[in-house]
Amino acid sequence: MPIIYRPNFRILRNQNGFSMVEILITVLVLSLGLLGMAALITTGMQSNAVAQYRSIATQQTLDMADRMRANLVGVRAGSYDAITANIPTSNDCVASECSAAQMAAYDHAQWNTANSRALPSGAGTVVGDLTAGFVITLMWTEKEMVGATDPLCPGGTPADTRCFLTRFSP
Repeated sequence: MPIIYRPNFRILRNQNGFSMVEILITVLVLSLGLLGMAALITTGMQSNAVAQYRSIATQQTLDMADRMRANLVGVRAGSYDAITANIPTSNDCVASECSAAQMAAYDHAQWNTANSRALPSGAGTVVGDLTAGFVITLMWTEKEMVGATDPLCPGGTPADTRCFLTRFSP
């Protein structure tokens, strides 16, 4: 007589579906993974903003260096030796002819206006002279610093301010 195999139905009945504990563990693992992805995206966005600000700062310091190269008479006269972070009033040197000193004041006003528009609380300074060279400094508020001070910034600069320095000799 042949041997007939009959499965044990009692074992199959006890292994029917998922238990509540398995579902809760799966939800927990999935939640932790999603939280990790959210943190990664947030960090990436913050790093992207910081990189954008530094890229703008690089372009703005190069802009002032180009303005100084274009007005070497003003550089030789000392018109660029102590550019402050304020935005001075100046003549419109595009619409009318200007002297070298007026062109330096126009460059100062145009440059710091562009800095304030392109960067949060953006402002720039230039210090130095023709023989020692110039230091172009651009400052802006960077909330990712979380109350820290940038060691490159001059003394008295408020916290959360990032500074970008470029040494330049025309």
